[in-house]
Amino acid sequence: MRAVCDWEEKDLDDLYVGEIMESTTLEYKDSRALGNTDHQKTEMFKDVSAFANSGGGILIYGMKERGHLPIGTDEGVSPRTITREWIENLLTTNIQPQIEGLVIKPVILSSKGTGNVAYVLEIPAAKSRSPHQGPEHRYYKRFNFKAEPMEDYEVRDLMRRGLEYGRKYGAALDLFIEISRICSICNARSNGSPGAVYEVDRFIISVSVDLRSAGNALVLLSRHMRNAVAEFIIKIDAYNSNIEARGGTKVMLDQSARDEQMSIKDLGDQICRDLKTILDQEP
Repeated sequence: MRAVCDWEEKDLDDLYVGEIMESTTLEYKDSRALGNTDHQKTEMFKDVSAFANSGGGILIYGMKERGHLPIGTDEGVSPRTITREWIENLLTTNIQPQIEGLVIKPVILSSKGTGNVAYVLEIPAAKSRSPHQGPEHRYYKRFNFKAEPMEDYEVRDLMRRGLEYGRKYGAALDLFIEISRICSICNARSNGSPGAVYEVDRFIISVSVDLRSAGNALVLLSRHMRNAVAEFIIKIDAYNSNIEARGGTKVMLDQSARDEQMSIKDLGDQICRDLKTILDQEP
């Protein structure tokens, strides 16, 4: 399936031809469900927030269905009467907190010859800002092909997961900044003139208290990440011990010191790449 932002009428026809049934992540609506009455708007808020509070999904306005199976597009709506901006503003104003990453794609129904469009909404799953609430102060979820009110324990569970999600990405960002700093230091020091002599303090690599006490943050990340950060700190401590063991107040930048610094940098770079992958998942 192509990205919703690239959809054309053929993508809607493919759903009909392929007999793609409605599910917890896909729903078909008649175009007449889009409108400015209180009932129409309330139903849209319920449906969109329910998708966000569940696993996310695609909501299509302009597809007829029977028994949860698509039976072809309807006549659509005029994009001059129902605009993409109107839908976006309505959802932004009435669903709290706002749903980030929402895609609203008008699809021209060329086969109808009217200039009308169907609207395809791609709704991401709620993450750090969950759960999402409509203007009637209720929370909804997807259940049995429709939006259903959430139980109190379900709302609490989504809130808990949202907090954990936010903590996870906050932890990843803090680690990324600190480890990137250390990698930059290692790179700068290892590129010094071979054989040059420096003060010991210039060779020692400091590890912040926050990084050493990052256990509470690391438990939110993968075991691989926890082990890598632990190895990173151990490598730095071993390197610092070797520098201090040389004695004196000055140290020469020899190949051994250069190799240790580059080993620390290489591991730190790998950790930062993994952390960047995590951070890129957050809209």
